[in-house]
Amino acid sequence: MEVSKWNKIMDTFQKLLGWDKGITEVIVTKRLSNIGRKSIIDLNDREEKYLVHILRKRYKECLDEIKRKDSA
Repeated sequence: MEVSKWNKIMDTFQKLLGWDKGITEVIVTKRLSNIGRKSIIDLNDREEKYLVHILRKRYKECLDEIKRKDSA
């Protein structure tokens, strides 16, 4: 995975959740996936696609949670 793509993902989560919580959410999600502690730069295409898919799902979950809190 290119570092610029990873930075975009991190930035998106930070805008949604704030700086600290956004970083924590992305790192924890990555570590709990099958990828674990493997470096972002060392990911092959399949692992990159898998990680992006998981992070998109987690982003949607976070967004839904925020919407639920706002509507309550």
